[in-house]
Amino acid sequence: MRTSARTGTLLAMAGAASGLTLLTGGTAAQAAAPATPHKAAAAKICRYEVIARSGLNVRTGPGTQFRKVPPPLAYGKHIGADCTSTHGWTRLRQSVPAGQIGKWVSRTYLKPIVTGGVCRYEVNARSGLNVRETPNGRLVPPPLPYRKHIGADCTATNGWVRLRQSVPANQVGKWVFRAYLKPITPRSGVMAGGGGTSASTSRDPLLAGAGLGVIALGGGVAIAALRRRAKGLS
Repeated sequence: MRTSARTGTLLAMAGAASGLTLLTGGTAAQAAAPATPHKAAAAKICRYEVIARSGLNVRTGPGTQFRKVPPPLAYGKHIGADCTSTHGWTRLRQSVPAGQIGKWVSRTYLKPIVTGGVCRYEVNARSGLNVRETPNGRLVPPPLPYRKHIGADCTATNGWVRLRQSVPANQVGKWVFRAYLKPITPRSGVMAGGGGTSASTSRDPLLAGAGLGVIALGGGVAIAALRRRAKGLS
């Protein structure tokens, strides 16, 4: 009986020692990781809506003396441009033709869009939900099928929201009527197993070492218990 207990204790100590070794190794791996070189921060991009009713001219430089880059941006169009301006002009960055990226528009005719993030929805229009170029504008087929899960803006504009995720590429940024979307409440929770959560330990050597140490220690204790049980039954 004493021999079995000593064997179980030694195995448990070995398991704990392995865990400490792995834990130390994880710390060393983190310390040895090379520092990421510093990169210059890119210009912050903001979202805007064009409010020039006759269209907004795009130019090669920050001023009316610079050449136009057609076509003008349509009234109501949503675009991405620098958050900062130069003498009242800002550079285009997103949601415009390739030839206009980096070109300039007057900041006076842009209205900032305050976004509330992207939410998940389920389509509850039984006959399908029409997608439109603008609110009440031209149709962009195909309709979204009943019960399809999509991502769209959390905030609505006059009852309409813009599509962002899980739709065909030509429908991203287009509009649907919010009344036919049912919000999906995300389920929270973490799947965990022996040694901790696999999602986190697989990316962090420090946590991985700790998790394996717990497994090794548990193995030693389990073997000791089995040996004691076998001794009692024999």
